[in-house]
Amino acid sequence: MTITRSARPSDRLCSVFSAAHGEDPGGSAPSWKRCLVIELPKPWDSEVAETRHFPSRVSEALDKAEEGGLPTKLLCAAPDAGYSEEGHSRVILYSRPDLPFASFHKDEFMPPTEEVGPLVEALLEGSPAVRTFERYREERGNVRDLMVCTHGTHDVCCGTFGVPIYEALRSNYAPEQKGRLRVWQVSHFGGHRFAPNVVDLPEGRNWVRLGPDELDSVVHRNRPVSALRRHYRGWVGLDSPYEQVAEREVFMREGWDWTGRQVSAQLVKVADDQRQAEVRIDFTDQEGSPCVYEATVEMADSVTRVSCPNGEETGGASQYTVSRLVRVS
Repeated sequence: MTITRSARPSDRLCSVFSAAHGEDPGGSAPSWKRCLVIELPKPWDSEVAETRHFPSRVSEALDKAEEGGLPTKLLCAAPDAGYSEEGHSRVILYSRPDLPFASFHKDEFMPPTEEVGPLVEALLEGSPAVRTFERYREERGNVRDLMVCTHGTHDVCCGTFGVPIYEALRSNYAPEQKGRLRVWQVSHFGGHRFAPNVVDLPEGRNWVRLGPDELDSVVHRNRPVSALRRHYRGWVGLDSPYEQVAEREVFMREGWDWTGRQVSAQLVKVADDQRQAEVRIDFTDQEGSPCVYEATVEMADSVTRVSCPNGEETGGASQYTVSRLVRVS
């Protein structure tokens, strides 16, 4: 997305300010072990779980999972006439498999709306009670879901920049994929200063600041991924900014084929001041042979952040660079 500086009030919006000041989103993606998506009609409150019609049993199940050491990211998706069913609500649980992996595991159901709470409880607990909902299970493992944050009541940038990108994806790209691609309006998942903000699931890659040119590349993967370096926050399947930044560098080098590789990453060594880390990335090549990249990732100078809609400074955002990347096997 190209941003032109001017004196307009919109220049103080956090995403406009961030782009104009050259903030690199690399390494800022969220890290998810599990992500729960439930259909919930708009309007949404700023905190979506506080919305009047949000099912209380879902909140309780999420709290219990957190207490049990299995935190689960919540995304609410606005119902869509092309995907949704009257009187029913879609529930999807994306779970990170054991390492190495390429995509999150997806469990998808379409229960009656009043049964969403009990289903979520069973899913998050891993309870045998899930079997009672099998008649609502939908096999959608081959379907790609683009989750676009349009949560304007949480941050104005999400509504201002997220909605047009959602509309372009939903109108121009989803129909041509003949059911293999769904595009959703979802609640906030962090990083509104990079709006528009999109997570590609079940793969789990987080794309930001997308304009018309970038949309075509993200959907069709018909241009070098290296052109999207500054639009890639990172893979939500990794646990630290250092790992995400190293993975981005490998992705840029390997190209789109990288998205199908079985990958794991680990921090080998972190400096005492936390400003440098050695990262090892293990993966399988196209023949299934094990391979390794080693990277040195360093923290660079931070850049200023501002809040919406008043443009007040809220501190600095960490920036990262890869000073060494070597394929060792």
